[in-house]
Amino acid sequence: MISSNDSEIPYSPLLRSNMIFSHEDFHLELLERSPQKPYPLHSHDFYELVIVTSGSGVHFTEHAEYQILPGDVFVLEAGYSHGYSKTEELYLYNIIFDRAILDQTLFDLSKMPGYHAIFNIEPKYRESHEFSSRLRLPSKELTQITERVELLKKELGHRGEGYGSRALALAYFIEIIVSLSRIYSQITLPDSQVINRLAAAFSFIENNSTRTIRIEELIELTYMSHSTLNRAFKKAAGCSPVEYQLQLKVKKACSLLITTNQSITMIAERVGFSDSNYLSRQFKKVMHMSPREYRKTHST
Repeated sequence: MISSNDSEIPYSPLLRSNMIFSHEDFHLELLERSPQKPYPLHSHDFYELVIVTSGSGVHFTEHAEYQILPGDVFVLEAGYSHGYSKTEELYLYNIIFDRAILDQTLFDLSKMPGYHAIFNIEPKYRESHEFSSRLRLPSKELTQITERVELLKKELGHRGEGYGSRALALAYFIEIIVSLSRIYSQITLPDSQVINRLAAAFSFIENNSTRTIRIEELIELTYMSHSTLNRAFKKAAGCSPVEYQLQLKVKKACSLLITTNQSITMIAERVGFSDSNYLSRQFKKVMHMSPREYRKTHST
C-alpha cells in the first residue's frame, strides 16, 4: 500500500505507473489520503477508483469543478486531467489500478449493468451531467464498503503475519466493484437513470454476445430512439452498438486464440460468427492482422 503522505509522490503533470505500482506484474495499489491536500491539475496513465469517506472539497477538471462529500464514489480514467482544491478534512481512499487487471479477470463483471455504469459510462457523462450522476453511498453502504477497503489495505500493505496475498487483494477489489455496481443499479436520480438504461444495453450485449442482436431490442430496453441510442453509445464507447458487439466478438476470439488450440472455424462458431472467413475479415478490420497472425504473434 502507498503511504498517505503526499510528499512521497511529488507533483507531476503526468503521473506514470512506474511511480505508483510496487510490482511490475501486479498493478493494484491503495492510496489512503488522510487528509487529501489541495493538489494541482494533473493526469495519469492508470485508473483510479475514488471513495470519499469524510470531509469536503472541490474536485476540478480543465473545464469544471464539483463539490465532493462523504459517500461520493467515482472513477477517473487514464488520461483524465483533474485536481483537488478547497479541501476541509477531506479523507478518501484512492484505489489505483491498470485497467488490464480487470480485463484479465472480468468473469461476469462485464454482464453487470452497474459495472458499465460506473466504469465505462458515468466518466463520459460526468461533465454534461455536472457530476450529478456520480454514485453517493448512504452511510450504511459507505461503512460496508470502507470495511472491504480496509481488508484490501491489509493485503496490499502486508500488515500482519500471513497477509500480502495478491490473489486475496484482487478478490477484495473485485468484491468492492461488484458491491458498488449493484448499488449504482438501484439509485434513482434522473441523470443516473439515463446511464443505467444505457448500461443495461451494454450488459445485454455482453450476455448475448454470440448471437446477432437487433437494434430494436436495444431500443425497447433503453426507451431511446435509434439516433439517440447511437449517439449515447458513441459517447460512452466510441462506437455504435453494432460496432461494439463486433469488437466484443473479436475480443473473445483473441482470448480463445491464445488460450486454446481450437481451430479458427471452431472459434468462429463459439464467438458467434457464421464462418471462419467472416471471422477473419472482421478480425482483420479490428486487429489489423489475421487470426492466424495474431495467434502466432501471441504464442509463447
